[in-house]
Amino acid sequence: MVVLLFAGRWTASILADRWWAVQVAPAAVGFLTDWHLLRVILDLAAVLIASAWFIGHLLAVYRAVGSVQVRRNVANLEFREALTPGALLAIAVGSGAVLGVLVGGGASQWARDVSLAWQGAIYGMTDPLLQRDVGLYVAQLPVWRAAHSFAFMLLTLALGIVFALYLLVGAVRWIEGRPAINNHARIHLGWLLAGLALTLMWGYLLERYELVAGLGGVPDDALWRATRNVAPILAGIALATAVLSVAWAVRARHAFAAAGWIVLAGASLVGHWMVPPAIAGGGEPAADPGTLDRLARSAYGLELLREVKVPARGEPIPPRVPAYWNPSMVARVLTADSVDILSIDPAMLSVQGRPRPVWLAARTLPGSRMSLSAIADDRVGLGGEPLFYQAHDSVPRPSPTPLLELGEEAFGPGAPPYRLNDRQGAGVPAASWPRRIVLAWALQAGRLFGPLPPGARVDWWLSPADRLERLAPYAAWTAPVARVIDGELVWLVDGYTSTATFPLSPRTIWRGRQVGSLRAGFLGTVSALTGATHVFLRPGSDPLAEAWAGISEGVVEPASSIPGPVLRAAPYPLELFRRQARELERPGWNLGAGSGRVPADSNEPPRADIAWPADASGPQLTIAFERTSERRLTGLLLAGREEEGDAPRLARIDSAAALPSRGALETRWSRFPSYAALNDSVRDEGGRLDHGPIRFDLTPSGVVGYRMDFARRANGGTAVVWVSVAAPDERLGAGRTLVEAWSNLLGASVPTIAGAAPVTRLDDARRLLLRADSALRGADWAAFGRAWDALWKTLGLPPDSAKR
Repeated sequence: MVVLLFAGRWTASILADRWWAVQVAPAAVGFLTDWHLLRVILDLAAVLIASAWFIGHLLAVYRAVGSVQVRRNVANLEFREALTPGALLAIAVGSGAVLGVLVGGGASQWARDVSLAWQGAIYGMTDPLLQRDVGLYVAQLPVWRAAHSFAFMLLTLALGIVFALYLLVGAVRWIEGRPAINNHARIHLGWLLAGLALTLMWGYLLERYELVAGLGGVPDDALWRATRNVAPILAGIALATAVLSVAWAVRARHAFAAAGWIVLAGASLVGHWMVPPAIAGGGEPAADPGTLDRLARSAYGLELLREVKVPARGEPIPPRVPAYWNPSMVARVLTADSVDILSIDPAMLSVQGRPRPVWLAARTLPGSRMSLSAIADDRVGLGGEPLFYQAHDSVPRPSPTPLLELGEEAFGPGAPPYRLNDRQGAGVPAASWPRRIVLAWALQAGRLFGPLPPGARVDWWLSPADRLERLAPYAAWTAPVARVIDGELVWLVDGYTSTATFPLSPRTIWRGRQVGSLRAGFLGTVSALTGATHVFLRPGSDPLAEAWAGISEGVVEPASSIPGPVLRAAPYPLELFRRQARELERPGWNLGAGSGRVPADSNEPPRADIAWPADASGPQLTIAFERTSERRLTGLLLAGREEEGDAPRLARIDSAAALPSRGALETRWSRFPSYAALNDSVRDEGGRLDHGPIRFDLTPSGVVGYRMDFARRANGGTAVVWVSVAAPDERLGAGRTLVEAWSNLLGASVPTIAGAAPVTRLDDARRLLLRADSALRGADWAAFGRAWDALWKTLGLPPDSAKR
C-alpha cells in the first residue's frame, strides 16, 4: 500500500505537470517529463543499491548465526525462545530494506548535478594549478563528490552494523584479555575494510580538485604544495592498506591489517594537520594575482566592469533627476487604507511617449483584486505630497488613484495555490472524472471532487516565482519586479545560477549557503493578465547558464528572442549587484567598505539604492564605498540598463572631490538650526519626522549627495518637508525644496525656518539680485557669479541664458 501510494502520487504529479506545461509552455513538456523521470530513477537506483547492499551483508551475518534467543514472559515465568531461521531471514531482509530506504532516499536532490555532469560545461579558462577547464570543477566535480559520499556512507554504516552484530552473536569476542574472531566474521570484515580503504583512497585523490575548487576557502601556496605532495602518498598508503585488509581476510594475519590501518590513520593525521603548518609560506597566493583576479571577475560577472576617475570639476550642480521617495515611504503612503503591498519597484513609465521615473507599487484590494499605482519620483506636490499617474495622464495628480486595476484572475505574488475558472485556454480542463482525480491528488485540492461548472478549468502555480521555478527548476528565482509594457502589467524575474566549486574564487554567503560563483543567467517574464510565461537567456550569460539552456532544450529561449520593450525595462539583477559590491570590498580593490550595511558588522552585502540617469534609460543601482577611518567616500558602484548590456561601472572618487561618509553627513546636517526648528514644528503638529536614505549621484561636476526628510502627519499623510544636500569641498546645504537646498549650498540663500511663511520664487529672485548687486559693488566676482547663476536657475531659465 505504501509503495502504491508513493507511485500514485508521483504519477499524478507528472501527469499534472505535463498537462500544465501544455497550456503554459508546450516546448517544456518533454523536459519536465525527463526531469521527473530522472528524479525518480535516482531515488529508485539509490534505494535499490543501498537495500541490496545492506540486505547482502545482513544475510552474510545470518549465515554465521546458529540461533538467536529472545526473552518471553508468561504469567510470572521468564524463559528464552529461539527464533526460527525463517524469522531471522525475514528480519535480515526487512532491516536491510529499511536501511536502504533511509540511506538511498533523497537521491533525487542530485538531479541538478547529474544533469549538468551529463551535459558538461566549457568555460575556455583553465585553473593555474591543475590546468583543467573551469567546467570540470563546475559540472563534473559535484557528481564525483556525491558518488564518493554515498559510497563512504554505505561502507561505514555496513562496517559498523556488521561488526556490532558479530559482537552481539559472539563471533567477535575477548578471550583472556585478547580479541578473538572466527573465520567467517574475519573474511566479511576484511573485505569491508578493504572497500573502506579504497574509498579513502578515492577521497585522497579528490582532495587536490576540492582544494582548487575552493571548498575549504581559497588556498594559499603552502596549503596547495602540501596537498599536492601529500595526497598521492596518502592514496598509496590507502591502497596498500586495502591490500593488507584483503590479505587478512584470506589468512589470519592480524598484525598486518592492524599495522596498515595504524599507518594510514597516522599518515592522514600528519598529512592533514602537521605538514601544512610546517611548510607554511606566509600566506602567499597559490597563483599569480592576475589569474586569481580573472577567475574572481568571471565568477561574479565583473569581467566587463568599467573603472572611471571622478576628479573635481569646478562648480557643483544638483542631481539631474532627483529621487524623492523610497520603498518604505511608498508603502506608508499606500497602506493607509489597510491593503497588502505585493511589490514596490522603481521603473520608467511612458507618459505621453516620454519616460518618467516612478515607483510602481502592486497591492491587493478587497475581492482578491490587484491594483498597480505609479508614484512620481522626480517631483512632489506643492506641499511635498506624493503625485500619482493615471492612465492617459500627462501630469501626475495628488489623489492616490491607481494606474491599472486587475480582477481576481490576475497572476502575481500572494496568489492562491490553484484557481478554478471557465475561461477558454486558461488552465487545464477538468471535465472527466479520471482527470479530476489526478488533479485533486497532485494539487491536494479536495474541492475538485465537488460539483464544478460546465467547462471548468484548473490553473495552478499562479505566483510568478513559483511558475518559473516549476518551469526551470535548475535556477534560483528572485522576487518578481513589476513593469508596465505596452499598457500591460508584466512581472520580470531574475534567474540565478550558482556553484560552490568554482576554482580559486572568493567565497560568499548567498541564501544561507557558501558559493564560489553567482551569475544572473536567465530572465523570466509572466503576464499578470494571462499568465503567459517565458524564460530567456540573459545577454552576456555565462557557460553554466548556457549549459542549462541546452539541457532544457525548448524551455529557455535565446537572448535574441527577448522583446525590445522587455529588454529595455529589465532591471540590473539586484542580488548579483550586491554580491559584486561585496567582492569590491576585498583588500585588492582598495575601496574600503560598502556603506549602508545594516548592521555594520553583518555578513550581508551592502544595501543598494537607486539614482535616475539623465538619459531616462531606467533606474540605476548605486552603492557607495567609504573608508571609516578617513570618514570619506572612495568610490561609487553603479549599474543599470545600457545599450551595450548589463555592465557595472566603478567610479573612483579623487580625494579632492570626495564627500564625507554617511555618518559624517548625518551628523552635520542634523546641526542645521533650521532643521531643529522644523523637527519641533512637526512634533508640535502631532506628526513625526523620518529620514530617507542618503543617496549619491554622479553628475558632470562630480559626486553629490542628498537626503529627503518626510513628515508623518497626524491625519496619516506623508510629505517631503526637508531636503539636505552635499557637494565636494565640505559644502552642505538644506531647504524645504531641492532648489532651495542647492541655493543654500551655493551660498545664495538661507533655508526657510520651519513655521515661517513660505518663500516664493519672486522673493528668492529679489534676494539673489540684491546679493549680486552687493557683490558687484564690492568687486567680489566669484560671489557675483554664484548669485547670478542661482538667480537664473531660480527663474527657471537655462544657464546659457545668463551668459548671453
